[in-house]
Amino acid sequence: MTHPPYPKTDAPDAPPAYQEYRAPQRHGTALTVPRLDQAASLLSDNQALLAALPSDWKALQREARSQLIDAARRYTSTYRSVETLGANIDAPIVMAGHQPAIFHPGVWFKNFALDHIARQTGSTAINLVVDNDVAAASAIRVPTRGAANGQIHYHSVAFDAASGGVPYEQTLVTDRDRFDRFDEAVVKVVRPLVADPCITELWHHARAAVRRCGYAGCAMAQARHAYENDLGLQTLEIPIGVLCRSIPFAKFALGILRDLPRFHEIYNRCTDLYRAAHGIRSNAHPVPNLQQDDEWLEAPFWLYGNLSPQRRGVWVRYDRAADTLHVSDRNKRLVKIQRPDSDAAAEQLFAAMTQEFKLRSRALVTTMYARLILSDLFLHGIGGGKYDQLGDQIMSQFFALQPPRFMVMSATVQLPGAALQHQPDVEHQIRQLRDQIRQTRFQGQCFAETGAVSSDLVTAKQALLSDIPERGVKLAWHKQVTAVNAAMSAQLADVRAELNRQLEAARERSLSQAILRSREHPFCIFPIDWLVQTYRGILSGSSTADKNLADQQPNGGEEQTQGGM
Repeated sequence: MTHPPYPKTDAPDAPPAYQEYRAPQRHGTALTVPRLDQAASLLSDNQALLAALPSDWKALQREARSQLIDAARRYTSTYRSVETLGANIDAPIVMAGHQPAIFHPGVWFKNFALDHIARQTGSTAINLVVDNDVAAASAIRVPTRGAANGQIHYHSVAFDAASGGVPYEQTLVTDRDRFDRFDEAVVKVVRPLVADPCITELWHHARAAVRRCGYAGCAMAQARHAYENDLGLQTLEIPIGVLCRSIPFAKFALGILRDLPRFHEIYNRCTDLYRAAHGIRSNAHPVPNLQQDDEWLEAPFWLYGNLSPQRRGVWVRYDRAADTLHVSDRNKRLVKIQRPDSDAAAEQLFAAMTQEFKLRSRALVTTMYARLILSDLFLHGIGGGKYDQLGDQIMSQFFALQPPRFMVMSATVQLPGAALQHQPDVEHQIRQLRDQIRQTRFQGQCFAETGAVSSDLVTAKQALLSDIPERGVKLAWHKQVTAVNAAMSAQLADVRAELNRQLEAARERSLSQAILRSREHPFCIFPIDWLVQTYRGILSGSSTADKNLADQQPNGGEEQTQGGM
């Protein structure tokens, strides 16, 4: 894509309106904005919008998509058959993405929806593995039932000794034996609640994957995708780390880097407006503003390498005299792009992308590239849907175009039998017990019939309450009431202890119910038939839907999160 600076647009002087997305609450319901049956028309509208872009944009799209299909087919073919996937290079592309982690079923639903929409529209389905995000701890929280008290609690099960802190594509598995036995450990913990978790089938693929690549994120993503193949899903995958190593990505990145002062100003202004609209005080959310240090401007990219895998921000300085763009992490890595407006500039940047100069896009830029260049329809999760509304504001002002719209979706799937375990009277019981405990301290007369409190004290309290003096002369009366209450409270110490014991037991039951009914459990602890049947019910429209969620209207295209799509 050649440079002429993008046309300037008028900046809004007030925060735009943003749409909120809420996770569905009931099992077997989903949030899909717009509705699933509108996906085909949305894709068609996006195609028309993208087709109207200038010729240099369309040339970049053709080049990028051709390389994307080839790279995704090569990558996917290393662990599952691709057969006819991506065979029609003229087919529309539907895309989604997430980190290579063991996420909850609401996130996994997006992969099934990706396959469903691609089949319905004759599109090629591609999932982006966001392996440039920093990996979390190498463990998952698994619910289990205590043998002693029967209450539900969480137990952490680790698949490696490493603690994360570097991008997923850099997280080598350090304890292979623990990784190989992870499924056994999960089954043992969850067995009191789930007899047949799908971790066993999933981890069969994970052990094969880790032997190929050695990295935890790679192994988990490939295992999930190979398992999806077993389930009949026809999708391709490609990691961000592979996607960024291409000439088309270098061209797109340079379109931002060589016009960075203007991008910088738009990015920060739009982010400030987003915070103002949402009442966000933290400067770190939804994304930090890009910084400036003298002639150096921070860019929305990361740099790292195999020898120093910690992510560092990208900084750019333009040497006007030498017509050279300096791209650096201001630590160990520096690349100089001569004549950055020339056709050869992208070749220079691409040539610099070695194992020690891993240039990766940050979240908002990742979806800019995915939505403007690579795909005709992008599927976000709730977090991505919230934050990519900010991305839309930046895109529309920097590139002077109308961004294609996206879909937002998530589902709620509870463990089998979880809904039957709900006991609404527990919360009522907790409130009653709290009131009774307070009564033992300040209204001991309420326990007169139990015989636990002296009748003389009850009579004294009643006499005081029947003869309340006027305001201003109540001090002596108040002291008498306080003394009687303290005496009754002392006599009710055993009653209060028993009520506190009952309160603690009720709280444990409430916590057990909350854990059991949570929608955040890792998908690998569920029976696969339960998950697939639930997803198919949602996708076919046969499940009961939360109408207040299904009827949310599309917002015109927006959003993504720093961590996940």
